[in-house]
Amino acid sequence: MPAEVGRMPVAWHQLRIPGPPPAFALRPEERHGNTPMERFQRRRIQSLEIPRGDDSTAGTSPGSGSGSGSGSGSRQETAVGPRDHLALIDKAAPHALFDLMLSEVSPPSADHPAKADASAVAPATGRVLWQTAANFHRFVATPEIRRAFGLEGGWPQLALNCDPHTRDRESVQALKQFHLHLIYWRAGDLQPLQQVERLADQRDPYLRRQCLDPLSFLGPEILHERLADLALDPDGAGASAGHGDLARAGVTLLPPDPVATCMGQRPLGCLLRIAHWDLLASAAFEQLIRALHRRLAETAALLLQAFTGATQPPAPWQRHRLLPSARIAEQLGQLGLSAESEAGLRALAQRLRDLPAPLAEALRHASAARRMHCMTLNQPCYSLTLSPLDARGDGPLLLTLQVKLLSGIGGAGLFSFPGIPSVRVLRSQGCFSQEDWRQRADFQRRFAAYNSEALQASGIGAGTGNNAGETGLARGPIARLRDLATGWSL
Repeated sequence: MPAEVGRMPVAWHQLRIPGPPPAFALRPEERHGNTPMERFQRRRIQSLEIPRGDDSTAGTSPGSGSGSGSGSGSRQETAVGPRDHLALIDKAAPHALFDLMLSEVSPPSADHPAKADASAVAPATGRVLWQTAANFHRFVATPEIRRAFGLEGGWPQLALNCDPHTRDRESVQALKQFHLHLIYWRAGDLQPLQQVERLADQRDPYLRRQCLDPLSFLGPEILHERLADLALDPDGAGASAGHGDLARAGVTLLPPDPVATCMGQRPLGCLLRIAHWDLLASAAFEQLIRALHRRLAETAALLLQAFTGATQPPAPWQRHRLLPSARIAEQLGQLGLSAESEAGLRALAQRLRDLPAPLAEALRHASAARRMHCMTLNQPCYSLTLSPLDARGDGPLLLTLQVKLLSGIGGAGLFSFPGIPSVRVLRSQGCFSQEDWRQRADFQRRFAAYNSEALQASGIGAGTGNNAGETGLARGPIARLRDLATGWSL
């Protein structure tokens, strides 16, 4: 950690968001359902189906949640060919009154594992997801919507988490499905952030580790080196197109500045500046997200092998044994990292310990806080967020990557805000009123209609009409929130 880290502004207790009214709380069958349909049965707002087309390269990246490298493990076969299935979902534990989630919801099976990351879905599916993200920004910027829902002075945040392999402790990606959080905090929601604290004032070691991961500063240094030659990949085959792809796509990789972060002048994480929000709707942006995931997964695999000699994630309730320190140092020296990054990784290795079987068994029955404090996350594990570059929110935006070793808080619950590099969202603090929830449902339904029309107009997929069959995007009807007990239904 930088010497100045104790001065870093944080807000880990201030942003408190209520949960749903009691009648809409999760039922046992929803909480423990084996399929997305069971888990989301009262909360599905709209379904979208996208033909995969030639998806022979899907699921091939290291760390992909789709299993084998052939891509067949990530297909959902239907009468009209392999398709990905997305759904707009009303979240069970919201991060804001006005938020929702777009998730891949194909039912997993032994032959077709859950599609957990950007490499496991078809490029067309990624295009639909990121087009929806662009549409969300356009929607909340619409004057009529801003007046109707009191959005002036608020803050949009998009968040995606990836952790396909951690299944024995709390994780940034609890549901192993590729999904995006679409969040808008109103100005009043953010009022408590005027009272900030300093990291040095935070005495709870469990909270500190979850809100400031051991990789919070070292991770961006390594990623900046590893992403410098990132090439976008139009055909999904993983072939490098050479240097300069980021600039041509309107993306700038910003150099790390840990001192500025500690002073509250810069977000926490590896930062990429995106020229404007409309780029999210481009094919190049989908290629960027896919290329970022591939490089993050490759980097995680290299570090796993350097630290442990292993090439695959461990079995549940186990962690690979660390190699001897000299061997770790030797392997790190072969990765082509800078002397500073290599030294940081060697220092990290000195602080890590093996997880003996008796301790792992004890942690199985321990509190979530202790489990998250002691058990590392399997890799790759990261959060990706998109937010305005400044408080105005109408210009360029920042894509922030945070890699995780121990922190189980994802990008929707732990984010950077202007002047505060680390803000935690405390969810389910009381309950929203039924009137609040009706207003929330109105916001969600109006966005679903706006997004559905915009997707159709965008031409993603070749189909026409609401049911495009084999040839393109099929947009399902938009449900209504009937009542809290029934939930959303057609």
